[in-house]
Amino acid sequence: MRERGLTLIEVLVAMGIAVVAGSLLVVIMVNSAGFFTNQSSKMQQGLNINDSLLQVRNSIKQASAVAVSYTSGPTTYTTGSNLLVLKVLSIDSLNNLIDDTYDYFVFFRDQNLLRFKTFPNPASSRKSSDRIFSTIVDSINFQYFNSAIPPVEVAPASATNVRVSLSLRQKNGLKYEIKTGTSEANLRND
Repeated sequence: MRERGLTLIEVLVAMGIAVVAGSLLVVIMVNSAGFFTNQSSKMQQGLNINDSLLQVRNSIKQASAVAVSYTSGPTTYTTGSNLLVLKVLSIDSLNNLIDDTYDYFVFFRDQNLLRFKTFPNPASSRKSSDRIFSTIVDSINFQYFNSAIPPVEVAPASATNVRVSLSLRQKNGLKYEIKTGTSEANLRND
């Protein structure tokens, strides 16, 4: 009478096949997770650039002028290639513009942060703020242009258009990736 069952060799071969198949499955899962993380990181970085540039662009469109500087307490913010001070008409409690009364918006890089500060006039209903639009800033650059065709780069106080270039640096695996976005807007100039 013959007994039914598997021999030791058959068991070892089956285990070997299971180990190889399981290893391949683990490699596929790890690679898929890495690819997803990589793509998710790139997408988040792109959204961060778009959101930050949109905030700067909307503020430029509200501004009456680029201010040469603004002083708050011991700190003076001076417009240049890495810092933007905007002069914006103040608003009353009904959100109506107040003639000849201005609030100031300041955009600047503070280490790896894109900072936005609002300095309202005492007559304004606009709230003072200190916000962070991005935490992974590699560089920011402001350029100032007039309304000529083609536009000519001018001193900030003479600008009717501002172009901003923002570069974000984000770690992706073992390396860093830098993404750059550019936007521009015309000042209100009223």
